[in-house]
Amino acid sequence: MCANMKEFQTISERIFELEQEKAKKKREMDALDMKIKQLKGETSSYLKKRQKKILVVAGLEVLFTAYVQLRFDKDAFIAGEEDWWTNLGMTDCEVIGLCHAHGECEQFHSEIKTDMD
Repeated sequence: MCANMKEFQTISERIFELEQEKAKKKREMDALDMKIKQLKGETSSYLKKRQKKILVVAGLEVLFTAYVQLRFDKDAFIAGEEDWWTNLGMTDCEVIGLCHAHGECEQFHSEIKTDMD
């Protein structure tokens, strides 16, 4: 807790400076993301033209595959559908339970990230 108005003012100014620094870093990250996206697009175009799928980067072989944006038909998932299919060797209820548990973990992770900001 601040002891006096001067201390409060100092802390407020420091918070403002840190927020400005954070915004600057975010702009820098956004600019880097745009450059990376552009270079990935160029790499993808090059590989398509040459009909290559493997590229050696920093001594590692990188397999490039075409990105396909997922699209779902409105009838793809029907509530209460009984014909679940899995090769996990589990019952339908166990698989559905795993899906629910995964969703809960994602929700908790999201809430923790929000709380940390």
